[in-house]
Amino acid sequence: MTRALTLLATLLLLLAWFGPSTVAAEDSSGMSCVDCHEEVVLGMAKQVHMRIEPFEVNGRTVGCEGCHGDGTRHMEAGGDASLIKVFDGTASGDDACLECHGTHGLPEWSASTHAQEELSCSSCHSIHTQKKPLASCLECHSDVVAQFQLPYHHPVKEEMMTCTSCHNPHAATEGMLVTHERTSELCFNCHQDKQGPFIFEHDPVEEDCMICHNPHGTVSRGLLNMGEPALCLQCHEFHFHAGYEAVDEVTLPSGTHTSSNGAYSFNAGFATRCTACHMRVHGSDLPTQGTPSSGRGLGR
Repeated sequence: MTRALTLLATLLLLLAWFGPSTVAAEDSSGMSCVDCHEEVVLGMAKQVHMRIEPFEVNGRTVGCEGCHGDGTRHMEAGGDASLIKVFDGTASGDDACLECHGTHGLPEWSASTHAQEELSCSSCHSIHTQKKPLASCLECHSDVVAQFQLPYHHPVKEEMMTCTSCHNPHAATEGMLVTHERTSELCFNCHQDKQGPFIFEHDPVEEDCMICHNPHGTVSRGLLNMGEPALCLQCHEFHFHAGYEAVDEVTLPSGTHTSSNGAYSFNAGFATRCTACHMRVHGSDLPTQGTPSSGRGLGR
C-alpha cells in the first residue's frame, strides 16, 4: 500500500512538473512542434509557459501557439517560417508578451526607462532557453557591475540579494525602484534603525540617503560616496580648534609634563573621522552634551 501511494505521488509530481502541454498542439495530420523542434520544446519543459495547464488568456492559447500563432499551415508547408509568427528581438515582438502580461503586472512598462530606450522583452528575457539570474542586467550595466567589485558593496555578488531586490525592470518609478515613495523609503525597508522621526535630525537623511551613500559600492566604509572627513566637509566646516597645535609641555604644581599625544594631537583628533564623536549621524533622540551645538551634535 505504501509503495502504491509513493508511486502515485511520484506520477502526480512528474505530471505537475512537466505538465501536459510539454508537447505542443497537433495539427490535422497529427504533427506537432516537437516533431521538428524537439530540442526547443523539451528544453522548455520546466519553464512556466509549458508547465501550466493549456487555457486561454485574452483569447490566446498558452503554449507554443500562444505566442507563435496557429502552426497548422506552417507545419503543412514543411516549416515555412513566413506562415508563423517569428519574433525578431525588436519592440514589435512585445505585443505577444503584453497581451497577457500587460494587464497582469506590467501596466507601467510603456512609461519605463527600458521601454523608452526601445528595449524589447527578448532583450532581457529568453523564452526558449534559461538565462542565469541577473545575466541580462550585467550585459548593459557594466558600470554597476564594476561598483559591486569595490571593497564596500551590497551583497549582490555574494548572492544574498539581487538587482530586483531594489529595482523593478518594468517600472516607471524613479530609478526603476520597487517603491513609489521617496528613495529613502526603500532603504528603510532593511535599515529600519536609520528611520526617524528623531528629535535631533540630520537633514540629508530626511532628504535622500544617496546624498551620502552609493548603494552599489564604494571604496569608503559604509558605502559612503567619499571618506571622512571629506564627505562631511561638503556641508560642514572644520571644528575651529582642528588646526590648533597642542602645548608640548605644561607646567603644573607637580612639575613640568610633556603631552603624550604630541603637538598635532588636535589635528589628529578633530580632522580624521567625524563619526568618532558624532556617531549618531542618522539622527538621535538624546541631546549631545559638552559641545556648542544646543544638543544637536548627534553624539548619543
